[in-house]
Amino acid sequence: IHSERNIHALKDYLVSGYSRKAVCERYGVNNGYFSTSLGRLHRINQMAWKLAPYYRNAV
Repeated sequence: IHSERNIHALKDYLVSGYSRKAVCERYGVNNGYFSTSLGRLHRINQMAWKLAPYYRNAV
């Protein structure tokens, strides 16, 4: 996820609680592109969550 507009839209949606429609309109992001990026972020989060136990005691 490299697009600054998409990153800002994701932040406003996930952190600030704005609706998907509002952030897509505000930042000029296509709803389909936003959904794809949200799915990617979700998959990365799941992977990090699954891998975390292997790194907790490694430090």
